[in-house]
This record gives sequence, structure tokens and C-alpha cells, in this order.
Amino acid sequence: MVMGVTMGQFILNGLKINKVPGVRLQANYFSSRLIGQIVLPGLFLCLIFYTANADARLKLEKMDDAVYAYVGEQAISLDEYKQSLQGAVKGKFYHGKIPEGKMEEVQRDTGKELITNILMLQEAQRRKYTADKKYVEETLAATVKNYEQQYGNSEKWPEYKARFVPNLKAHLEKKNIVEKLEEDIKKAPVASVENSKQYYFDNKEKFTSPEQLRVSVILLQVMPSSPVAAWDEAMAEGVKIYKKLQNGSDFSELAKLHSADASAENGGDLGYLHKGMLAKKIQDVIDDMKSGETSKPMEVLRGITIFRLEDRKEPVLNSFEKVKDRAGRLWQREQAGKAKDEFIKNLWDSSEVRVNTKYYKEEMVKPAVN
Repeated sequence: MVMGVTMGQFILNGLKINKVPGVRLQANYFSSRLIGQIVLPGLFLCLIFYTANADARLKLEKMDDAVYAYVGEQAISLDEYKQSLQGAVKGKFYHGKIPEGKMEEVQRDTGKELITNILMLQEAQRRKYTADKKYVEETLAATVKNYEQQYGNSEKWPEYKARFVPNLKAHLEKKNIVEKLEEDIKKAPVASVENSKQYYFDNKEKFTSPEQLRVSVILLQVMPSSPVAAWDEAMAEGVKIYKKLQNGSDFSELAKLHSADASAENGGDLGYLHKGMLAKKIQDVIDDMKSGETSKPMEVLRGITIFRLEDRKEPVLNSFEKVKDRAGRLWQREQAGKAKDEFIKNLWDSSEVRVNTKYYKEEMVKPAVN
């Protein structure tokens, strides 16, 4: 996947621009230094790049410190690599905190992704793909209009617009021809009945309806910030209600009387839920219950709860006839993915890729995320 950097604001040569809703800031090979990080949602292909044994296709050598790698004669600058690495770190790890031992993996994957993107663009250019003029013009106009509505009053905007527009246009053209290349390499035949059946039998888990649980709840609401005494009081009330249920009282009636949950008017009935929709703490309790059983009061974020398991539907494998169309589509998608992976593998096999040994191995966390 092409990694990006999402941020609330950025500066283009002194022009401060707040983030346009839906606009992503991204470092990638399509961008020039001016437009550098501006892209619309969906402008970038999520390229599934071939990485198996890719290290064997990289030639490590010493080169200028300002260069991360060469793909053929095309250079990837260190700045471009750092921007992409920064995006990868922020995209994969909460607040950019990287688990110990993971940094080298992220560095390598980021470099391979940059290289794959360039290989795809070079191949699209070699095949002489041309961009869809209507798409480029319409997208360009919409983007410029969006920015002008927010930043048109800046005295610096005309100057930067003059440079921004041609660079964005070039970016859109490159992005469009790579999309066309990807469409061609991912073309797959329509699945036959035999293809669909084989996929169905090989991937039964994808055609199995998950377990469903019909659950009811009584919620004695307590604000999270409430003092301990309030929680103790609610728990004591929950114990009283639980004893009533154990002595034969009707769960539905007690839910209508005591529950603060929106389901109270339905007797606490939450309907059928797929396994995993409930918090793990609750799910673990219900997993050990039989239909008709009631849980002891338990503390959750919203207060004290009592659950009743009304019914349990076991996982069911849907018949082939019921899911054959979906099986065919999934088979076709799988074939398209394999074709793309093989295509990218061949690009790597047939291309000269040289990487600066200094940056392929050394840790770059601090310069990347500062």
C-alpha cells in the first residue's frame, strides 16, 4: 500500500494551508517538490507489491548521501524516502511508536514500495499509455476549486497556484496511466462453475455464516467519572435484580423497569449479534452460557450489566448454490491478484535496482518522524 502522512496543516514555501476535508498529504514518487504532498482521496493506487525474495534483487552499493536508490537511471531522493517512511510509521503504529525490532522491517518495506511504484510508472510509460484527458481536467478543476474556496484570499495564493496547477496535472496524468496498466494486468477470465466450486471447497470459512447470539441486557447506568460509592450502590442493586431472576422473575419485565439501555422498551432484547460484536469481557462470559441462562452482574464502561442468552445459532456453511456467484467473483479477484503479483515480480526480475547501503540498513526513526 502506498503510505501517506495525514496532518492537520502544512506549509508550501511559506503559505500556511489548513487541511482540506478529505485531502490527504502524501510523499510519493508522483509528486514534485512543490505539490509534494497534496493528493485527493483515491488518487493513489494501493499497489500490492511483490516482496518475496525482493532483497535478492536489490544491489546494495555506496552512493551520494542525498540519494536513497536508483531504479534504472531514475533516482529516489533521501528526502522522498524519509517522507514515505514517516508516513509508513504514522500509518502503521499509534503515534509513531514502533515496537522494538520492527523498524528495519518498516524501512525495507517502504523502500520496496517506492521502488515498485516507480517500476509501475516506468512500465506504463514504456507501453505508451496516455492519460484520460477528461479525467485529468475534471479532477484538476475540482481540486483547484476546492483549494481556492479556502485559500483564495491569501495574497500568496496566486503565486503558488501558478506552480501548483501544472505539477498537480502532471501527477494526475502519471497516476492515471498507472491505473490503466493495473487494470490491464489484473484482467482475469470469468469463473467457470468448476472454478467457483473449487474455490468454494477450498475456502469454506468464507461461505460460513458466523455464530449468532440473541442476547438481552439490563443496564444499571453509572457515569464513568462517578465515585466508587455510586458504583457500589449500582452493583448492590444488580445483585438484588439477579436474585429475583434466579427466583423466577421475568427478565423482560425487570429490564423494562430498571434498564437504562435503549433496548429496555423491548425487554432488553438486543436481537441477534455476531460473535465478536460484544466486548471481549462480555463475550467470554456469554460463551460459557447456555440458552436461557443469566449472567451475574458485571461492571462495564457504562455501568453494571446483567445479560441473558436467549438463543445461540451455530455457524452454518451456506450451500454452493446459494453462494456460487460470490465464489466466482472471489475466484476472479484471486486470479487478478496473482496476475498482478506475478507481473510485479517480473518487473523486479528484469530491472536494475541499486539501493544506498547506508540507508537500507541504518536506523532512520529520528530523522523520519521529527
